[in-house]
Amino acid sequence: MKNEKNLREAHAIKLLFTMSLPVVFFMLIQVVYNMADVFFLGRTGSNLAVAAVSLSSPVFSVFSALNTLAGFGGCTAISLALGKGDRESIKKYSSFVLYFGLFSGMLLGTAALLFMNQLLSLLGTNAETVELARDYLRIMAFNAPFAISAGALANAARADGESKAMVIAGLSGTFLNIVLDPVLISVLDLGVAGAGYATLLGNVLSFFMILISIKKKEGLSISIKDFSMKPEISVKVLSLGVPMAVSTFLMSFSSTFANRLMVSYGNDAVAVGSVAGKAGMLIVMLVMGIAMGIQPAISYAYGAGLKDRVKELVTVTGMVNVAVAVVLSASIFIMRDSFIGVFLADEASLTLGRRMILGSVLAAPFSAVYQLCSVYLQATGKVKEATITALLQKFAVYVPVLYIMNMIFSLNGLIFAGLVTDAVSTSAAAGLCVRKLSKIRTA
Repeated sequence: MKNEKNLREAHAIKLLFTMSLPVVFFMLIQVVYNMADVFFLGRTGSNLAVAAVSLSSPVFSVFSALNTLAGFGGCTAISLALGKGDRESIKKYSSFVLYFGLFSGMLLGTAALLFMNQLLSLLGTNAETVELARDYLRIMAFNAPFAISAGALANAARADGESKAMVIAGLSGTFLNIVLDPVLISVLDLGVAGAGYATLLGNVLSFFMILISIKKKEGLSISIKDFSMKPEISVKVLSLGVPMAVSTFLMSFSSTFANRLMVSYGNDAVAVGSVAGKAGMLIVMLVMGIAMGIQPAISYAYGAGLKDRVKELVTVTGMVNVAVAVVLSASIFIMRDSFIGVFLADEASLTLGRRMILGSVLAAPFSAVYQLCSVYLQATGKVKEATITALLQKFAVYVPVLYIMNMIFSLNGLIFAGLVTDAVSTSAAAGLCVRKLSKIRTA
């Protein structure tokens, strides 16, 4: 593949610009995608509609978990194979990513339709939000195959460090979603259902755009002839994707748990929490984009046995990630009133949102370190260690901290539970990362 020379020889700073910037841009596109429905529903003045979509957000985390399982695993497998010069396996990896995404999406969507009442109960909807959330989730069930397979293929397509296909696919779908949202939500008065249709059509467009891009990309394949369920293909891809998929899936679980606790403080608290969470998500997605962007270079260098190269890439990326997180956290905190006011205009929401924004931005610098450590462990095939860090951050630490801090500090406990969790989880992840890097140094 034509980008191998850069993976092997280009300076780390240059790679961060050429490889991470497109992924960061893609992450920003995803943030806008996630914010679009909430923004246009918020413009209608209905906090209930915002709350209903917010309560449905864990479903998107499940979509992300599955596309990450195949996509990040496929990207890592392809990058490692490139480093080893194993061209034959690359087509099989990419084909597996596509068809796994389509099949798992159809399975998930069918299950959501069959067990809709149980799903709504699990998500914590109440009498005021249940029908709005039902309308939205019915459409999301049909969205599942497109959202999962498009995201998975976009991830796999950047295995050689070239992310143009991913950006084009993401940008086209987001643009369509933003154009359709005001038309369907307000002009046609479809409300929450309009937001759902806009998201579905945006993902359908992204899916076909990424298919077209992959067909033109050297070395990759979407042909059914290259699809294989043999363990050396399927198990390889899925095992490498497990840690990040576990992290994303547990994010869905923990978000559901947090929403169920938050809803006891009223639907307005859920709506404001969703908006404030977007601020933290913006920073996390950016630092995750930087780390994920450099991942193919780390995997390639590790696969090729270039140990000093691995250390250089991790060190430089870590410094950049922390700097970006600190600057963005400070900027969002300073502009917190404007950020909240874009989505929710009433004074009560603004007052509560200030505290919630503070909790989100204080946790962000820890996430910068955590995301890099997590990506490094996965990029070098340290599946067990990467899975442990994911379990800590999204479940083993977060859920008990949420429960205990809610019991002691009520709503303020929920607001700052993420900060405590990220501090503990990042310490553990950094310890594992340093240990593995030190072993590379002495090899």
